[in-house]
Amino acid sequence: MSKKKNTLKDLDEFLKQQAATLVSPPSLREKIEETAPPAPAIKEQPKAEAPPPAPQASTTPGEVSSASILEDLKTLSEKEGVFFRQKLYDLIIQTLETQKKSLPEDKMLINTALYLKSGNLWKEAIREYWKKQ
Repeated sequence: MSKKKNTLKDLDEFLKQQAATLVSPPSLREKIEETAPPAPAIKEQPKAEAPPPAPQASTTPGEVSSASILEDLKTLSEKEGVFFRQKLYDLIIQTLETQKKSLPEDKMLINTALYLKSGNLWKEAIREYWKKQ
């Protein structure tokens, strides 16, 4: 009997292995600073786990919400057609670049977006991206 594969876990391990060969890991001091949040942040984390409030149907123009972003993405998808995925990968990368604090998960997501965007040239794309950073 064959064992059921966990493709997401396999992809995660593969991308970590590839990223380690292409991108130099952060120094130990940077890792310690990233993983040691201030005491108030630890107390506030249980509040962050609560589900977000349901989006309201009557949002004011220009207001940012998950529902409005989803609608905008649907509109962009219809407009761009087959090129939508490339735009989406670019949006993911640009959004993560604007974060004040970069997490390992962010780097993984950037590498994944670059991998999906670049096809067979993914190694070169990831290498060039991180050289520029």
